[in-house]
Amino acid sequence: MEKFSLSLFLKNKPWLHSKEWLLSKPWSQKEWWKSPKVIGGSLAVLIVLGSGGYYLANSSSAAYLIINGEQVGVVVNEKSGEELIQTVLKEKGSSIGVAAKTHDEIKFKRARISEADIQPLSEEELQEKLSTYIEAGAITIGEQTLFLLPSEQEAQNVLKSYQESFVKPSDTNQIDDVQFEENVDTQTVEASPKEVITADQALEKLKKGNIEKLEYTVQPSDSWWLIARKNNMLTMEVLASNPGATLDTNIKPGQKIFLEKVSPYLTVVATGTRTDQETLPFDVVTKTDSNLASGQTKIAQAGSDGEKDVTYTYVQKNDKVVSKSIVDEKVTKKPVEQVISKGPQRTVVIASASRGSGNVSGLSWPLRTHINSYYGYRSGSMHTGIDIAGNIGDPFAAAAEGKVISAGWGGGYGNMIVIDHGNGVTTRYGHASKLLVSVGQSVSKGQTIGLVGSTGNSTGPHLHFEVMVNGSTVNPLNNLP
Repeated sequence: MEKFSLSLFLKNKPWLHSKEWLLSKPWSQKEWWKSPKVIGGSLAVLIVLGSGGYYLANSSSAAYLIINGEQVGVVVNEKSGEELIQTVLKEKGSSIGVAAKTHDEIKFKRARISEADIQPLSEEELQEKLSTYIEAGAITIGEQTLFLLPSEQEAQNVLKSYQESFVKPSDTNQIDDVQFEENVDTQTVEASPKEVITADQALEKLKKGNIEKLEYTVQPSDSWWLIARKNNMLTMEVLASNPGATLDTNIKPGQKIFLEKVSPYLTVVATGTRTDQETLPFDVVTKTDSNLASGQTKIAQAGSDGEKDVTYTYVQKNDKVVSKSIVDEKVTKKPVEQVISKGPQRTVVIASASRGSGNVSGLSWPLRTHINSYYGYRSGSMHTGIDIAGNIGDPFAAAAEGKVISAGWGGGYGNMIVIDHGNGVTTRYGHASKLLVSVGQSVSKGQTIGLVGSTGNSTGPHLHFEVMVNGSTVNPLNNLP
């Protein structure tokens, strides 16, 4: 429609400029405005102007939001639509602390809609329509993606933190090299926000290791400790895989149980040189004192442990030292032997119980780990055996062939076994969680006779092992290879 111009209208009608014509018309009089033509024309103009004003006042600048060519809803205006998109992107990545991104093609198309008729698109509706991704940092082993993190920098930081959890340099521990045994790498990839985890979550998963749950069918003659041995696990780990099970829980052939094997996702290999302070245990020497009654003892000289600094190179995988080579040893404090005076015996017994020397009867270790407490006087009382470290449920064996003369509760010894090996030699095994032999039973050297526990007067799981000759205890380390 051609645009109206008042100047053009007047130019094309020169008679309107005539004074005579103007004075001859009704509005030349005082009440010209009462003319029906003027009133009618004015009303027409007002109606047109009024309706246009009403439309302009009540219409809006609403817009259709179009994603990948699909009209998904209406927004109040383009600015509010853009703000809604940014809100959704932030919400999608809020759990991992970053804003998500989108590859979707987003457009706005102007819509003339009355404000009263606008029903704006909600955040929930847009979340369903908008495709999002995170520029994540992937930790990979070869072609396998292990974890996805909010960024590649965070992925690298997690790997470094995992290494530092095992490798702790200090004045006495010089680290030469730290590597992963596996082919580990990091890279930036696009991933769904649901697949991405935080750095703390990834580090926790690495430390816990990969848990593999397997089903195991109980075989004839199986026991909890035998199942553990077959599967290279600890008895306590097998029990933990079956909630509610204890060492006293009976299992039958054909029964299904579960085994949860834990293996590391990554192996940190560290090499270095370390200096440790080690204890030099004192020797215990028994000497006959004719001034004492038979069987009476007293401490003639208190013993004290010595110390030495041992420097060695090592290779460590995660928390285990797999090899080491001693490069230097330096005694910083010499041990002082403990001398025990003892009244004369009516029978011949071992006269010396020097820790670390001597070997009689061909006894073998009932449990091969390390010693928590040695034979000898401690804090004014005599420790009559050695405490060998172990976990509850670990099997221990007879030190030599013989006959079981005691199997049951032994007071402070807890569940206890005593074996007679002949020639006045007996051995005692204390604090067991379970006894696997009974009185009168003959056992062979190395035969499993019980399971490690913490019964009786015990501060933790271990095996208390004693060697007795003619009823008197001697240092077991004199009789073990």
